[in-house]
Amino acid sequence: MLPYLLVLGFVMFWIILERKALNRKSFFIPLIALSLFAGVRSYRVGTDSNNYTSDFRDNLDVQYFEFSEGVEIGYQLLEYILLSLNANYFWLFFITATIVVYCYLKIIKKYSVNYWFSIFLFVTLGVYTFFLNGLRQGLAMAIFALALPYLLEKRLLAYLIVCFFASLFHTTALFMIPFYFLVNLRIKPFYKIVATFIGSLLVSGLLIQYLAATNERYEGYAGEDQEGGGYLTLGFYIIIMLFTYVVIRIYEVKDKQLMQLFTLYAVGVTFIIPIAMLGANPSGPQRLLNYFTWTLVLILPFIFKRINNAYVTSVAVVLFTIYFILATTKFSHLTPYTLNPLFEIL
Repeated sequence: MLPYLLVLGFVMFWIILERKALNRKSFFIPLIALSLFAGVRSYRVGTDSNNYTSDFRDNLDVQYFEFSEGVEIGYQLLEYILLSLNANYFWLFFITATIVVYCYLKIIKKYSVNYWFSIFLFVTLGVYTFFLNGLRQGLAMAIFALALPYLLEKRLLAYLIVCFFASLFHTTALFMIPFYFLVNLRIKPFYKIVATFIGSLLVSGLLIQYLAATNERYEGYAGEDQEGGGYLTLGFYIIIMLFTYVVIRIYEVKDKQLMQLFTLYAVGVTFIIPIAMLGANPSGPQRLLNYFTWTLVLILPFIFKRINNAYVTSVAVVLFTIYFILATTKFSHLTPYTLNPLFEIL
């Protein structure tokens, strides 16, 4: 766990230092640090990394590379190009990490009201570490993040283009299309949340069975959450949702963009609740939750800025750090962190 805390500490130190010294939001150093940290790891770090790196570790000749109908074409093209250039899986991890981190940092830099706190949440809430397990879906989620401006500005065509491009790496990105209309529907967020819960309650079981039956890669989605990690994670995000809602009501927050972000987050969490009630494997449909929860890196800095209490913010930093440790070690199985043999000195 120590390597994760060290890279978090370094990135936080540099962001604060650059802010104090140059009065600007640090972008490239955090981008390089976080991309390298994910890039130099061993394939043993991450539950799915073994599968993603098999062609690289087997030194597959690209002339024998077979495009599969069961894997999204965008990811396969990326893998094919990287295999053509270099057979070490470092490049797969580093290039994909750079894409993921760049997409999120670009949006955070544009919209965050407290940059260092947003980057802190980006790491501690697992937005950054998600793709260390689910690489393809992590890529799709990061690319989808670039659709946020179009959601907020109600630019449907641009939003659809980003969703379709993200779906080239994981088809679940198409799942986000209906939420454009739900977020921008001119009714109170409370009614949207209630309608989403009822709708999910009616269709979630059919959705899971459909996914499991139509693609062998999703057969595990119908399995049960044996360890309970999915329930704890969802419970954590439900608590944050309720906390945010209470703060919005108490402080009478009227900011339009904040309300759009909160609506996207809340309807997403609400949609997943019935799926979790079915006991679905958290590595399956519950992973969809991450399309919504990343917005907390923008929502929570706004909320804590409105509260404007250093003690409350300090307590939150401690709690999120504890969550980061628990999630990384117990739920995400990303420890111990080990290096790619290419970078081992001793």
